Amino acid sequence: MIPVDSGELDVLIAGRDGVRTVATLHPFESMHEALPLLAEVTEARVVCVNPRGVGRSSPHRDVRDATIDGMAADLDQVRQALGFRQWVIWGMSGGGMVAMTSARWHRAGIEALILDSVAPCFASTLADPASVLSPLHPSWAGKVPAATEEESAGPLDWTAVPDAGWVLRRGGGPALMVSAREPSVQMRQVTSSLLAFDARPWLSEVDVPALVLAGSADQVAPLAHLRALHEAIPGASLAVIDGAGHVPITDRPDDVTDLVRRFLVQRVWT
Repeated sequence: MIPVDSGELDVLIAGRDGVRTVATLHPFESMHEALPLLAEVTEARVVCVNPRGVGRSSPHRDVRDATIDGMAADLDQVRQALGFRQWVIWGMSGGGMVAMTSARWHRAGIEALILDSVAPCFASTLADPASVLSPLHPSWAGKVPAATEEESAGPLDWTAVPDAGWVLRRGGGPALMVSAREPSVQMRQVTSSLLAFDARPWLSEVDVPALVLAGSADQVAPLAHLRALHEAIPGASLAVIDGAGHVPITDRPDDVTDLVRRFLVQRVWT
C-alpha cells in the first residue's frame, strides 16, 4: 500500500529486480492477473497500480475526483514513493489514456510509452460505427435510441436495455455508448472523464519513445484510430498485430512479445 494524496493505492510488483521498470494500470479494473505475463514479455520489473476504488486502493472522495488527470498524478506519486527515477508506462485500453496524460504532465518520470488498443479521443471512437461501443454499430441497430439526435443536457446515466446490454445516456437523451455487460462502480465513476478525453490537441508535444500496439480486428478501438494516434506522436512506432482483437497480448502473445522486446531494446534500453 503506497500513500498518495488523501489515500493509499494498492500496488503489486512482479518480475526481475533492477533498473528496468514497467508500470501498468486500468482505469476501472485490476491488472494483477496480467502481471506475470507482462513481466515475462518485457523481461523487467512490472508495477501494477490499482487506481482509487480498485482492489484495496482508497475510494474516491467524490465522483468528481475520478479523472484521467488524477490517475496520472497518482501514478507519478507511486513512482516517486518507490524511488524509481523513470519507468515505461504500458497503457492498455483505457490505461493508455492515463499513459498519454502522464507523458503530458509528468514527463520527467517517463522513459517511454506503450500505447495498447487505445484511441486519441474517446468521443470520436464512440461516434465511429466500426466500434462496438458506438450506438451506431450494426449490432445495436433497432435496439438503442438513435445517437444522431441532438445531445441532451443533464447527468450521465447507465440503463439496462433488453437485447442490447447497458446504455449510457445524458439526461435521458440518445445513447452515447453501449456496453454488453453491466458497468462496474469504477467504470460509472470514470465515465465522464473518458468522454472528455481528447489528446489530439497536444499529442505532438509528446517527446518520449512510443510504441502503438494495434489489433487489426479490434472492434473496440478500430485500427483507423490507432493509426491516427501513431501519426500524431512524433517518432512513434506502430505495430499492427494481424487478426488480434482488443488488447492483442491475449490473442497473439508471441507476436506482442517480439515487438515489445524489440522496441524496448532498440529504442529505450539501449
